[in-house]
Amino acid sequence: MPNHNPTSRTPPDHPPTKRKRGNGEGSVYREAARERWVGQVMIDGRRYRVTAPTKTDARRRLDDLKAKVRSGVPIGDRNTTVRSYLQWWLNEVLPGTVSAGTEEHYESIVARYIEPYVGSRRLAALTSAHVTRMLRELERQGYSANTRRLARSVLRRALQGAVAESMLARNVAALAPGPRIGKSRTRTLSPEEAQQFLAAAATDRLEAAWVLMAALGLRRGETLGLAWEDIDLNRGTVTIQRSLTRSRGRLVLGETKTPGSRRSLHLPESLVETLRRQRVRQAEERLRAGECWADSGLVVTTEIGTAFDPDNLRHRLSALTRRAGLGHWTPHQLRHTAASVLFAMSVPIEVISEVLGHSSIRITKDTYGHLREPAFRAAAMAMEQALWG
Repeated sequence: MPNHNPTSRTPPDHPPTKRKRGNGEGSVYREAARERWVGQVMIDGRRYRVTAPTKTDARRRLDDLKAKVRSGVPIGDRNTTVRSYLQWWLNEVLPGTVSAGTEEHYESIVARYIEPYVGSRRLAALTSAHVTRMLRELERQGYSANTRRLARSVLRRALQGAVAESMLARNVAALAPGPRIGKSRTRTLSPEEAQQFLAAAATDRLEAAWVLMAALGLRRGETLGLAWEDIDLNRGTVTIQRSLTRSRGRLVLGETKTPGSRRSLHLPESLVETLRRQRVRQAEERLRAGECWADSGLVVTTEIGTAFDPDNLRHRLSALTRRAGLGHWTPHQLRHTAASVLFAMSVPIEVISEVLGHSSIRITKDTYGHLREPAFRAAAMAMEQALWG
């Protein structure tokens, strides 16, 4: 009678050969001594390994790891440095999430203030103490508190991606204390100085730019990115939806600084008249330029219709304010002036925040808190009158 006990079977003369796994296929096996399952895979000559309490979890983690490797995500093994991770983040993660100008700014911050101090460290071994020492070294070398704040902020944003990819357990840059930045009052034109400035601007070729910044608080890039199609002179409205910046040596017309910066505003009547004059001025320049005219569709342009360089605008403003006897002023200080006028006229802070295109009202409060003092005094006087007569 044949013996059906499997253990008694005679092994074949030629046992089947074990199939060799292909590149990137991987395997999962149980590690009994440590009561866990292990997944490993060889991709392009490099071995990757994951562990999990169950076979299903090990297979899932291995599949996730393979997907990350094939998509270019640097896997956080012991050899991954902060520098290599940051370069991957700058090239693969950051683009498309910020403007071209901000992207270039972040690259500069990483190269100048982060990589020289923590770039060679292993990402997995990076601690909050390392970040703190980086900030202290920057301070020792004389860098401002704002520069140190930016370095920490960019590193924190980058490491958040490492946490999301399970390359770090926690964001050590967020745990490191940030530098203390003292409150500094923003410089603004007084009402008399503002009128003096507008009188000088009325005879300047770039009058429209100066009035847009002073009356609406537009950022420099928003002013230069404004197109005629964004303006309805009959209704007296404008939509801010683009910004002109310089990136990698060329002018780039892109989206506004943040999604919250996109906004629609009503125009003061005097500004409508300024823009009408700008239309006439631009039409005359088009005739003079002839075939050299480049129709960019922008409100503020060069004399041949091309986009106006932001740095040149800053220089032109300084020259104008000096001629007007006001000394040196910047486009951002015109923006601050617009905010101070709105506060002085008791416009609600929520509306001011919308006009300026801040991403949150907290930014408006932090930046212009000192301008709210008259409103607080008025509130105290109102309470005095209501309760004590």
